Amino acid sequence: MIKIIFFDIDNTLIPLGATQIEPKLINALHQLQAKGIKLVLATGRPSFYLPHFNHIHFDAFLTFNGQYCFNATQTIYANPLSHKDIMTVLENAKQLHKAVALTTSKKLEATYYQSELERYFAIANQSMSITNDLHALLHQDIYQMMIATKESQDMQVLKHTHHLQIVRWIDFAADIIPLDGGKAKGMEAMIKHYGIHKDETMAFGDGGNDAEMVQFAHIGVAMGNALDQVKAIADYVTSDVDKDGLINAFSHFGLL
Repeated sequence: MIKIIFFDIDNTLIPLGATQIEPKLINALHQLQAKGIKLVLATGRPSFYLPHFNHIHFDAFLTFNGQYCFNATQTIYANPLSHKDIMTVLENAKQLHKAVALTTSKKLEATYYQSELERYFAIANQSMSITNDLHALLHQDIYQMMIATKESQDMQVLKHTHHLQIVRWIDFAADIIPLDGGKAKGMEAMIKHYGIHKDETMAFGDGGNDAEMVQFAHIGVAMGNALDQVKAIADYVTSDVDKDGLINAFSHFGLL
């Protein structure tokens, strides 16, 4: 029996650029909650940039690709980046002439303005601020960094770091998270908190940063619009996000 479901947001729960969940999907989610199934948003977005969806309240939130997880009353899991590695990435970024955005649990600030990085945040209706005190920012816990680079530059971005990895959901920018982190790590911490077994989990995703989440879940579902690498490891491939992909999967597995 499924007791908890993890949902990526962009191109999984809603089409890219959309701001609200379709009413028929809201109804389906209410039916799942009525059965006692916990619903979790699992996203690369910062905790303070989660979308507000009308007529539905999610039970918990997995943010920064799994590095900061919480519910309405408490922090469930926190896994900040290595300070030494952060400094190394900032130096590597200088060599690449790239700005870096750093996120704490409360704010997101970039080292300087770069149009490609602003474009990355705009996709998810986020705004980019420029830090006026990088020194002070670096004395706080940083849960994720973002940089507008191609996959071919990943090795240069991470050069001389020891505890970081790059995850992507789009081709022109990257999220930098702990090597021992990721959505699966956040899922593991969350189900332990709730006393739920792995074989009672389900997850939906489409992007490269969803792959390990889909693989970790007892039932991992790739959207029809997902990357081939996500489809290859999924237990089931449903229809596209704009063709009732979630609802069709719920019905396929007898949840509705």
